[in-house]
Amino acid sequence: MNNLNLKYRDLNKKTKNLRTQGFIPGSLYGPSISSIPVKMEKHQLNKNLHKSGEIYRIKSKTGTMMVKFAEVQNDPVTNEIIHFSLVQMPKGVTNEVEIPVNFEGTPVGVRKGGVFVVMKDEVTVSGKPTSVPSMITTNVNNIDIGDKVTLNDLNLPEKVEVEEEGDELLAICKPPAKEIEIGDDETMTEMEKQKLEDFKMKLEKTG
Repeated sequence: MNNLNLKYRDLNKKTKNLRTQGFIPGSLYGPSISSIPVKMEKHQLNKNLHKSGEIYRIKSKTGTMMVKFAEVQNDPVTNEIIHFSLVQMPKGVTNEVEIPVNFEGTPVGVRKGGVFVVMKDEVTVSGKPTSVPSMITTNVNNIDIGDKVTLNDLNLPEKVEVEEEGDELLAICKPPAKEIEIGDDETMTEMEKQKLEDFKMKLEKTG
């Protein structure tokens, strides 16, 4: 679980000045707390948004707290982050979050020339903040050509449940694409043959 280093924000200071100083203004709220103005260093905010997992740990005046990003606002022109909101995730309460899936290893089907195609790299799970992992890793070394990886194949921690259908497709190892040589009449359709003939005629005329 990743940590966020938040600082309390003085509402008397303009947000424009905060951004000039390298901070992004934000707010923290939740079931047991009122809205609290906070700020975070820009580079740290960007760094954490690119980390895996959706649950973060912060230190507050009342102790350690679990939170997740409720909203991140970007400038419509520059796409720079201009504000963020964090929502408290009370301990002992089941929450629904999205976490990434890490496909570890090299499928045997890929070593045979196949192509491993990831259809979905994150899943929605429900569980208590302390039980939900920041990432689910599944080994795909034994995936052969034609094999699939579904939600049922994931090894989830205890007290964590997937909120989607178990047979939902996450990845598949497809067979290698057939290479078609130009002029190979046995593998070409009638339309492809006609296009090839037209192309040959154009070459003859220009030559």
